[in-house]
Amino acid sequence: MTTTSTLGEVRPEHDNQPTPTHVSLHYQRSYRQPILDVWSACTDRTQLTRWLGKITGAHGNLSIDLLDGPTTAPIAIRVDHCAAPQELVLHIDGSLLEMRLSRIGVVTTIELVRRHLTPAKATTIGPRWQYLLDRLDAYLDYRDLPRWSDYPELAAEYR
Repeated sequence: MTTTSTLGEVRPEHDNQPTPTHVSLHYQRSYRQPILDVWSACTDRTQLTRWLGKITGAHGNLSIDLLDGPTTAPIAIRVDHCAAPQELVLHIDGSLLEMRLSRIGVVTTIELVRRHLTPAKATTIGPRWQYLLDRLDAYLDYRDLPRWSDYPELAAEYR
């Protein structure tokens, strides 16, 4: 597969002390769907099960078993902040994931920021989030979901 999706951007983190060598990953995607539809696709367990994986847990402590992806182990997630339908902040593997949605006219934009990563981890995690966002894109557009095994090696794009 040749990916045509938008790459994430690696940015240095200057506010993360005492280790200012960390980076963050930034992604932005736009959709023609209403903000509530995009929010539901990202937060509703029934919808997440269709494109991301099985969600278990409650009270802000969740686990996701990905349908397809680079890892088969469950991913532990803690919800830190939720202000529907605009903001969601999660802890994943010692780093933060911030999701913000906005709507201007007929376009809903999602901005995803994965914070507090070492540059080495960014080369692994960057392609994973690009892939997961591509799955969200396909789900929202009623297209076949991409498969991780079809993805090219993208680590060099996140250095």
